[in-house]
Amino acid sequence: MMRKFLVHAKTFARIEDALKPFADQISPIVLSDEGDLKHPWGESEATAAIAYGTTDAYFSPAVMTFFKTMLDFEQLDWFQSSAAGIEHPMLQAIGKKAAVYSGSHEQSEAIAEWVIWAGLDHFQGGPARRAAQAAHNWERLPFREISSTHWLVIGFGAIGQSSGRRLRALGAEVTGVRRSGGSSEAADQIITPGELPAALGRADVVLLSLPLTDDTENMANAAFFESMQPGSLFVNVGRGGLVDEGALIAALDRGQLAHASLDVVREEPLSADHPIWAHPKITLTPHISALTPQSGQRTDKVFLTNLALFLEGKPLKNQVSPAEFS
Repeated sequence: MMRKFLVHAKTFARIEDALKPFADQISPIVLSDEGDLKHPWGESEATAAIAYGTTDAYFSPAVMTFFKTMLDFEQLDWFQSSAAGIEHPMLQAIGKKAAVYSGSHEQSEAIAEWVIWAGLDHFQGGPARRAAQAAHNWERLPFREISSTHWLVIGFGAIGQSSGRRLRALGAEVTGVRRSGGSSEAADQIITPGELPAALGRADVVLLSLPLTDDTENMANAAFFESMQPGSLFVNVGRGGLVDEGALIAALDRGQLAHASLDVVREEPLSADHPIWAHPKITLTPHISALTPQSGQRTDKVFLTNLALFLEGKPLKNQVSPAEFS
């Protein structure tokens, strides 16, 4: 059976050779950043389709063309996303349309390295070091070792576990928070969300690495920050909606927290006049913690593995239940 295959041009350029063995079953439709749709292997009259969504498409100027094309397909048999999260309204719409939906956790390793960078930059006084160099000031600034710190990782899925393994390798103490409890080789201990209020005050760093849901929206609110240890670090690589940003700024301004390192915010891209940009106690990156060549390569490998499984009628890796889109 022939199916149309929608993919962004940059992604297609990476995987075209690996797609050749499936040339009798898929007909690529390649989307450029300019919004053009091309048929490099020729057009197909097929009514069924599959699609592969990657950061190339999600952060493209033509992203709405990508989603509209999928929604216009008469029959969308399968959608593979490079993201683990499914809360975005467009992904929810695609999840309702697609017969099969699968995600990816391959970005977790890259995000965990961003987390380590955020911790090292804070505890080693990166801003002060850079300021001293810029001022030509030969100042011998002391720093704190990661091995002396306790990290509370809220959301102990793939990202949380990848972060926990790296932190423990550096000698840090790690407490993971997840609903199922239990134990993990990536943490010194696992607690459940009910134990979170008491745990906040014992951590040097609080890391959010969980999805945005009705239950988790604004979980990091004024009471949350008041419960954190004075002088602690707050890190968010989950979703911006997890955080009451006004409460975060207030906690930083009164000295309850020492610093916040954010890769995600509520408004993306952040408006030019937003106070987060210029806040002296906030380090901001523009949702790039997974943006590595290696992360893309691993995700492509998952897609190609799933493509073979899909065409053979077998269950896919990271398949998402239809109930998640209800």
